Amino acid sequence: MAIKNTDALKTVCALLCLALLASHLWSMSRWNEARGVYDDICYLRQAHLFQRFGFAGFHTDVSRDDDGYLKSKLKEIGYPTWNDAATAPCHNPMPVTGKLVIQYPPGVGFILALFPPGHQVVPMYMLATIAVFVFALLAIFLARNTSSILVAGAFGCLVVYLMINPAKASYSMAPTMVVCAVAGFFTARWLVGPQFDARLGLIVPLGFLLGFPSISG
Repeated sequence: MAIKNTDALKTVCALLCLALLASHLWSMSRWNEARGVYDDICYLRQAHLFQRFGFAGFHTDVSRDDDGYLKSKLKEIGYPTWNDAATAPCHNPMPVTGKLVIQYPPGVGFILALFPPGHQVVPMYMLATIAVFVFALLAIFLARNTSSILVAGAFGCLVVYLMINPAKASYSMAPTMVVCAVAGFFTARWLVGPQFDARLGLIVPLGFLLGFPSISG
């Protein structure tokens, strides 16, 4: 009887998370990439450079805007000096080289570059939200007693909810949330092992994930 009760509770928690996921995917499907936010344009420009030049897209100097992509995006949002590359937002001057480069790490731009222009942000957020949902389900169904199931369910619903608010505020937050979910899973698996078990198969990827936000933005 106890097993049936915990299984039923896991199912309820999973369905609640699923309901939030469905609601979010519906909302995301109607998003517009042109939000008028300077940060968005810079992430999309990094993606554009990767799509044009491959790994040479790491070179983000404004001189590479020979196709007018950055200028056109700035013009769309009514940026007052859209035609002056020296005043481009979220670009920093490099005194030694004299170049003006994107100030953000390239990770988010690389992820956005995996999707076709004009349809990059919505699929990125959808896939990130689905990934977080999967880890929420793992936590729920791996829980062993009523209290841990309730905690896993509550946090699972919360983290899926956070994929829109506040994750929508910046394109960098969606992939960062996924990294946090994966890192949390590896940490939990590591901690449940023997106290002095090295378990390099978990420690190495965990260390990589903890350092990943510095390159993802």
